Amino acid sequence: MLATPTIIDAITVTGAHALECGECEGGGTVTYMHGPYEHTRECDTCHGTGRHLPCPACSDGTSPDTGDTCPTCEGFAALI
Repeated sequence: MLATPTIIDAITVTGAHALECGECEGGGTVTYMHGPYEHTRECDTCHGTGRHLPCPACSDGTSPDTGDTCPTCEGFAALI
């Protein structure tokens, strides 16, 4: 079973809304070609929400001071 990321609201953490995702342009899905077939899937960057804001406290989901999971983004390196 795949782990579903917890949506962490950017406005409660930073006081600002998360920006429109640059990967899916705010749609929450991306379209790709697999041979002659076109497929649509959930965006990996924003996890289907259409919004993405890099975590202000870390760059990779770990706390720079301790190396533990970042408490701000819970290890996802982004806020939604």
